[in-house]
Amino acid sequence: MKLDILKSQTQSSMLMKKRARVDFIVGTLFVVIMVILSFAFNVEFVESVYEFTRSHESWEMDELIFSFLWIALTATIYGIRRVIDIKSINKEITYHAYYDSLTGLPNRTLALSQLDKLLQNSHRTSTSIGVIFLDLDGFKDVNDSYGHEAGDILIKKVGEKLASIIRNDEIVARLGGDEFLIIAGFPQGTTNIESLINRLFKCQNEPFSINSRSIDMSFSMGVALSPQHGNSVQELLIAADCAMYEAKRNKLNTACYYTDEIGQKISERYRLSSQLKLAIQNEQLYLVYQPIACAVSGAIEGYETLTRWNLQGTHINPELVINLAEDIGLSEDFFKWLLKTTLAEGSRFLKRDQFIAINVSVKQFLDVNFLVNTQKIISTFDHINIEFEITESSLIANFTETTNRIDALNTMGIKVMIDDFGTGYSSLSRLKHLKVDKIKIDREFLNDAVNDKKSAGIYESIVALAHKLDIDVVAEGVETKEQLDYLRQFKPIFLQGYLFQTPKISTEQTSEIIIKDIILHT
Repeated sequence: MKLDILKSQTQSSMLMKKRARVDFIVGTLFVVIMVILSFAFNVEFVESVYEFTRSHESWEMDELIFSFLWIALTATIYGIRRVIDIKSINKEITYHAYYDSLTGLPNRTLALSQLDKLLQNSHRTSTSIGVIFLDLDGFKDVNDSYGHEAGDILIKKVGEKLASIIRNDEIVARLGGDEFLIIAGFPQGTTNIESLINRLFKCQNEPFSINSRSIDMSFSMGVALSPQHGNSVQELLIAADCAMYEAKRNKLNTACYYTDEIGQKISERYRLSSQLKLAIQNEQLYLVYQPIACAVSGAIEGYETLTRWNLQGTHINPELVINLAEDIGLSEDFFKWLLKTTLAEGSRFLKRDQFIAINVSVKQFLDVNFLVNTQKIISTFDHINIEFEITESSLIANFTETTNRIDALNTMGIKVMIDDFGTGYSSLSRLKHLKVDKIKIDREFLNDAVNDKKSAGIYESIVALAHKLDIDVVAEGVETKEQLDYLRQFKPIFLQGYLFQTPKISTEQTSEIIIKDIILHT
């Protein structure tokens, strides 16, 4: 849909226009009536004024009358200029009311108004309305790395790119932040929406040049259609937003169409989010621990802390707990609870030389208050060997900042372990620049290494490289005797898995003697 036929007036401007029209009509009627009355009653006003001024020359009436005339003329000009100014101001107010100041695209108010009109017309014309929620992937990283000015330039360029591929029967609007809305109408049963989606994805093909930097940007898109997914503005927006969230969560490099299953998952997620907030505040979560043992001696070297949430008999996935905490803005509160509780329980069952490993998400690790909160909490406990487990994605997100934070943690006496090593995209060469104590190789590598020579070669290369860099290796996911036998070739190496013990609360830990016997004699 062409922008020049979109709404161009606010309610206030329309009211002002109506009032001006009424004033003009009333003024015109007044002038006409006065002219008619002048002719009807033969009013000789000018002649009377002339004779009066001639008979009173000393009063300087001519000068006085001309003064009034000049004042009237000036007032008229002033009034006309002010009317022109008011019209200009009104246009500016209207623009800011309905258009985004950064991109020049229609804003949320205008887009939703047009969507409502399209939906009303679609009932009469058998037209299907497509709504696409488009969100930029990794936009926060651009802001954090290059500054908000660069972020604004990127938003503007993305808006220009999107506007350039939009056709006359389509609308692209900016909802705010890094979110855009695309609206299109097309005959029911056609695949025109696929053509639009393909055009949108082509906008990702070329990088954006921002302040002499080349920045690649990908999109996550959620699609909702009327009448399948809703017949109202709100129903379609909610459906498209849910689909976009699903696309972003699963890192889908395609558009995600709304389904009832997605809607149910989002509803369940919202329900759990509200429950989690209360669970954290009321300390209804609890921790379990899984031992990490030495393959050479069989001794327990430390434990990994894992979060558990039993919600009315249902055990919630710990990864979901972390994701939910981040979604509802409780990531920092959750981390503080996790660290405090781990240290409090660990102080009661850990031996002096054993460590406790705590999982820290990317968002928690890069939070501005992370180091301050950590220092404050550990200062209230006697010395405990703490290791933070961070994923490879933490390195990718901001390698320089990650390096600085690892150094700061080392200064506090806290060691760092890279979790799920091998699943990300970080370079192995980066290990030499990081002061990490251990790497934990992802369990999938161990599953494959037992049965596949190539996978075994990869596993052995990772272990050899880590040992050359004086970094210890933890093999997680040890569940079978075959896996244990395979790992015996690596000395030293640490072992963790269900073969030795499932995660249990601190008071139910398996005896070290039993674990040592499994490792040395199985």
